[in-house]
Amino acid sequence: MGDFQINPSPLPEENNDFNFSNLYLFHTHQGPNRNQLSVTSSDAATGLGEIAVNNWEIYDGVGQGATIVARAQGMHIYAGNWANVFSIVFEIQRFKGSTLQVMGISVDENGEFAIVGGTGQFAMATGVINKKLHQRTSDGTIIQLTIHGLSPVLKGWSPPPSPATKTKPFGGDGGVPQDITETPARLDSITVQSGVVIDAIAFSYLDQAGQKRTAGPWGGSGKYSKTIQLAPSEIVKGISGTVGFYRSYNVIASITFVTNVRTYGPFGLGDGTPFTIPIEDSNSVVGFFARSSTYLDAIGVYVKPQ
Repeated sequence: MGDFQINPSPLPEENNDFNFSNLYLFHTHQGPNRNQLSVTSSDAATGLGEIAVNNWEIYDGVGQGATIVARAQGMHIYAGNWANVFSIVFEIQRFKGSTLQVMGISVDENGEFAIVGGTGQFAMATGVINKKLHQRTSDGTIIQLTIHGLSPVLKGWSPPPSPATKTKPFGGDGGVPQDITETPARLDSITVQSGVVIDAIAFSYLDQAGQKRTAGPWGGSGKYSKTIQLAPSEIVKGISGTVGFYRSYNVIASITFVTNVRTYGPFGLGDGTPFTIPIEDSNSVVGFFARSSTYLDAIGVYVKPQ
């Protein structure tokens, strides 16, 4: 699995020292899943001039459970050797929105690339990427990467906030889609209407500009209504419940919310198949999306790093 370390630099100037190891670049130059494409042909006399664009995937392993970490997006030009110019665009939540700018000559599958810049958490980065052939495949190669670099600590500057992302929804496929229009930054309150099952959900949240917004109720009216007003430092860390049939509808039959302070629920009687919305330890729930009609048919969440 990928190993990501960032430590204070021993140099006199304030820098972050980052070391990423056990990363694997999938260079697939042919086949239905190829991730590069030639856009010019080489000169017949000299062999120079071929340009290929690349969108190479970088994973934290090579097995079936490996997770994509980033993509190497850019181009390489044949000028006696392959000259590479690309950005490593991170997709994992920890570094999402940050990039490393990379240049280098590919003599073969082993060697080095230079880090010549960066953005976000790696603003003004410098460093080196060591590459080593890990495996040849029928469609290309898998290259092991070790990244070592420095990025200065910029006084009075902080990277832009990470955007909220959606999880997979749980529940039935009835009802109509419900969603918010402003990107959420913090969940403020949750209102649940319930009886035998969950009839509706409503909530308030702060958007990226700090403005309070409301959404819902999504669904019908329930026998009981409960509003959870979150404290200023209280965040939702877990959501679970059950999905079951009620009056021919496959709906959210019960739901429970777990914060860093206490547990709220369960709401609804709970008959059905259990579900748990996966939320990483570094994330919290900042909003919801759903499907609803007479009842709350399905629910999903927006999560964001704390």
